Amino acid sequence: QLLDPSPERFEHLVSQLKYRLQEGLGEAVYEIGREDDGTPRGLSEVELEASLQTLGRMAKALNADSQVVSIKQGEKGKCAAVLIRKLAHDRYLDIRVAVAGNVDSGKSTLIGVLTRGVLDNGRGLARLNVFTHKHEIESGRTSSISQQVMGFDAHGNTITQQGPSKTLSWEEVLEQSAKTITFFDLAGHEKYLKTTVFGMTGHLPDYVMVMIGANMGITRITREHLGIAIALGVPIFCVVTKVDIAPEHVLK
Repeated sequence: QLLDPSPERFEHLVSQLKYRLQEGLGEAVYEIGREDDGTPRGLSEVELEASLQTLGRMAKALNADSQVVSIKQGEKGKCAAVLIRKLAHDRYLDIRVAVAGNVDSGKSTLIGVLTRGVLDNGRGLARLNVFTHKHEIESGRTSSISQQVMGFDAHGNTITQQGPSKTLSWEEVLEQSAKTITFFDLAGHEKYLKTTVFGMTGHLPDYVMVMIGANMGITRITREHLGIAIALGVPIFCVVTKVDIAPEHVLK
């Protein structure tokens, strides 16, 4: 809890937050209402509101913004998770994600939906914004490495290229973002494996997102891509797509 700290205590708390922001590359999460050992003790409504106000003052002193991510019930009151993020001016945090997986697993479609903020129409509309060559549009398969970007402002709202009133350029997305995610759409076909290897090595991704089509399961190419990412020591996470059209025996 951060209830009515003295000026000296407040300065100490601001210094502590500054260190945590530096350590978290511009971000920090505070758990209000939890004991040092992680026990969710909880605070009353008045105590929680006062603590959130103090945390907001601390963030403002460091040109940062605070946003309540979640509020949950503890043992004796409520606990809150608060995200503190430095405001974007001339800097932003960029996370690079290489998107791998077997052909037809939905890599380009997912990237198109995330970066444009518009759902696919079921006939390949979203992936048209990702493809760079005519033969890719005609075949529906990626043969090169394309790059797409989406951002988040200091309040955690998404900034996509499909803005509320106009289509935003990459420069405009970056200007409005405190954090960006750069996606590298890699080829899924076996004959473009060298291109995929180059994408995982030459673009220095922070993570590899392995797409798995539920209607196909884990294929040999999926294992190849997983093996490359593991050999390079890049953190991996998986996304399962096409669950709605997967045969029951394959989904199991």
